[in-house]
Amino acid sequence: MTLHYLPTATTAEGHGPDPAQTLPFALTVFVESADEPGEREPWQGEAEALADAAAVGRRAAEWIRALPLPLPGGAWICGPLADAVEEAMAALDPADCDDADRSGHGGVSESARQRLDGLVHDVAAMAPLTTAQKTALFAVVHCAQGIPKALANDPGTVIGADLAAVCEIIRGVLDGAA
Repeated sequence: MTLHYLPTATTAEGHGPDPAQTLPFALTVFVESADEPGEREPWQGEAEALADAAAVGRRAAEWIRALPLPLPGGAWICGPLADAVEEAMAALDPADCDDADRSGHGGVSESARQRLDGLVHDVAAMAPLTTAQKTALFAVVHCAQGIPKALANDPGTVIGADLAAVCEIIRGVLDGAA
């Protein structure tokens, strides 16, 4: 366990705490850490949760690739978009976060994030799908977009409960659209 002291004020030069402005006590944050700098302890159930997410992502991508969309309009949805869903769910990484400003990406590449964002620009290609299939496609893509952001913001909660719930949502919409 590592102790991190958080000064409440710094000197005008930005170096160290300013004794004239600090509280009479030190604020201390307890941080669990691994033995080596830059390493972290995995969250309880992390490996299982990430493996489940990757499996759900593969299943969702297979389902998207099998959608009855005519070419050329459906080629992007059944190809790059399906690949992005699979990549996003398999690449989840709780270490890809910035605790200071919560700006991490949860392990998902910029390319995959851009492809996931692209579905709203290709709605016309989904015309041949049933309402259930369209709803399932939007739900899967939205989950694949959202879970990395949530993971970067609050990895403990996501690994502990939210990721399993999102995987269950994806399974449910896929089963309902089949």
